[in-house]
Amino acid sequence: MLAVATVLLPLVAGCGGSQDDAGTGAKATAGQQGGRKNADKGSGAFPDSGVIVTASCSVPASKPAVVTVTGWDPETWERTLSRDFTVPAEAVVAEADDVASPLVELCADNFPGVGSSEDGPRAVAPTRLRQLFDRDFSRMAVVLIDRETEATGVGYVDTSGKLTRLSGEQGEDFGDTPKEENAVFAQDGSAVWFTETDSSDRVRIASRAVAGDHAVTERAAGDGAYMDGAGLALAGDPARGLFGKEVRTSPDGRRATAFITWQGYNVVDVPQRSALLKAEGVKATGIPSGADCSPYGWVDDRTVLCGPRLEKVEDPKRKNSFWTLDASRLDGTADLPKGALGGPIIPATDRKNTVRAISHNGKQMIFASLQGTRLEFFVSAIAPGATPKKITAGGADRALSVGDVLEWR
Repeated sequence: MLAVATVLLPLVAGCGGSQDDAGTGAKATAGQQGGRKNADKGSGAFPDSGVIVTASCSVPASKPAVVTVTGWDPETWERTLSRDFTVPAEAVVAEADDVASPLVELCADNFPGVGSSEDGPRAVAPTRLRQLFDRDFSRMAVVLIDRETEATGVGYVDTSGKLTRLSGEQGEDFGDTPKEENAVFAQDGSAVWFTETDSSDRVRIASRAVAGDHAVTERAAGDGAYMDGAGLALAGDPARGLFGKEVRTSPDGRRATAFITWQGYNVVDVPQRSALLKAEGVKATGIPSGADCSPYGWVDDRTVLCGPRLEKVEDPKRKNSFWTLDASRLDGTADLPKGALGGPIIPATDRKNTVRAISHNGKQMIFASLQGTRLEFFVSAIAPGATPKKITAGGADRALSVGDVLEWR
């Protein structure tokens, strides 16, 4: 098991304050990722470090939907940068369209007050939600629909509201209706990737270049049976597409966790080519039931951060806690290898706890804790026996209770 030093930061454990008092966070101590102190508000570039990036969606009754991407200073919880993406009328944004898109997931329930529901806020965003945007959050991928024919294609929108279509118009030939879904951005901004499904349930992973003639490059294809609920995520360099359920990729892009029908949660070695993550489709190592692991994400290139898979856990010390799993030790058997499982990170409790963010260096996490209807946020080292520190700065509640946390740089 990779040892992780206990490093607790008081940067987000502010010293009191109201909902509008966002400047009460303490200064950073050892282990904090550096950041720009005076990021431009409303314009400029997102800093490379020292920022938590969130995305939320509003769908007014008589106006276009808007996706807001916001940078937050994790010392003070002040809003440092914000960008709005106006969603085109042709874009798929609601489940009613029955078309798969990360944007549908982002907009499904991201409205003020969601954070105080009995289920609490969402967990840290899966890889595909981060990949709605390019690296610097200047463009957002969209799936476009012709509401008369129900044909779908892909494109992207920038912060000025300009829509660029990457799919051609539907042809006059008698054939299947184009069904392109799951649009995500290559992080270098060079292409939008997507899936296409035909009437025989065969899925193709492909991409279209942003520049040039938008020619389609096919990346992989396969039978999509039993893939309901799957989405597309990119991993590695050069990028490969992974079509699967609950895909979360490791920092080096070489591994991913995914839920595979008939097999449960698995650790997958990212193949040399794009692939469908399904039973007998890729090299996958099942996470033993003894780990009781529902993956939240990766702490480093080999270590997964886990929460309880079921409401009841065998070890009472792990009730509503978190722990790590050294995926490099898994040997493909049903037994949990010795030393693969880390100890409980936070004390056992009857609270409902959900990881909201994992720091880029893998040393810290922020989690939401729901006690009845009271929602609170804590920061903790990712190490056994850590002592969570409550975040009291008012801006943190505003940042963390609505939407998805895309990245903690």
